[in-house]
Amino acid sequence: MNRTLSSQPFLAALRGLTPAHRPIWLMRQAGRYLPEYQALRSKHSFIEICKTPEVSCEATLQPIRRFGFDAAILFNDILVPLEPLGASFEFTEEGPQLEKPIRRDNQVTSLRRADPRESLAFVGDAIGMIKQELGTTPLIGFAGAPFTLASYLVEGGSSRDYRQIKHLLYSQPELLTRLLDFLADYVSDYLRMQIEAGVDAVQLFDSWAGILSHADYECFVLPGIQRIFAGLADTGVPRILFLKGSASYLDSLKSCGADALSLDWSVDLADTSRQLGDMRVQGNLDPLALFGPPAEIQRRARAICRAGDEARGHVFNLGHGILPGTPLQGVEALVETVHAYRIGNGIELEKDA
Repeated sequence: MNRTLSSQPFLAALRGLTPAHRPIWLMRQAGRYLPEYQALRSKHSFIEICKTPEVSCEATLQPIRRFGFDAAILFNDILVPLEPLGASFEFTEEGPQLEKPIRRDNQVTSLRRADPRESLAFVGDAIGMIKQELGTTPLIGFAGAPFTLASYLVEGGSSRDYRQIKHLLYSQPELLTRLLDFLADYVSDYLRMQIEAGVDAVQLFDSWAGILSHADYECFVLPGIQRIFAGLADTGVPRILFLKGSASYLDSLKSCGADALSLDWSVDLADTSRQLGDMRVQGNLDPLALFGPPAEIQRRARAICRAGDEARGHVFNLGHGILPGTPLQGVEALVETVHAYRIGNGIELEKDA
């Protein structure tokens, strides 16, 4: 990595250095809240955007042009890489749907072993195009974590009660372990392919693992996360883990192998930073705060920045993805506030907020 790029605030913060300003990017920053994305979506289906490098490139760049975020994230979806395995999701208005959920031994053994460099070449092509356009702005690659991917495969789509994946865990733990091991190897290959194509950091999204008890998390989920991050250690690329509902697992996450932990809004960022020690943090504004007035957004953003001062390195983000309908003025106020922040000039959030 060249020195100019490594000194950019996002990458500097992830390496525990003091950047020129507090870096900010937002999960799902390329998406439905943007009018330019809506215009793109009127011409292309969601899956076309994901699979067409030129269009994926455009979607990735849109929020960078408008807001000047400190990092771009590849436009794609965590479920797209499952198609080469023989598990193709249909993206509907009700959410992703899998025709035949995977719940039996023969279905797990029939999953294909695909090489992402061949079967997902369009992702690598998109990364190359995006890097040419970004200049010195870092690009984040990503993948779904094994348990989250397994949950979609077993449930057949989104779920409110996680009944099928928990039933599999309780009734056939060996089968679930085999599925998770298979997915961990595949995700590791997929992220390495993205790194080879040029991404500057990678994030693993584990949106569903927070449904488990602490013991089940350590038994079923943590080993795969550790294996993925350990397998990428030689790349030198910063590794980020986002686990929704991470508060119950903080002691375990210290050993997950990530360089940074992306936190949801339910945890105190300062206290968590002290617990995590040398691990950097990312987060953690409630996405709904962006629907509030600019003064309130500024107040809360400064409070999170002050909390981030306790960390070895802090990247400002939301505690989950930005929501459709989010006011553009709210995002503008947030970016301006975070970029203007310097240690010591924040405003503390009142106790009764």
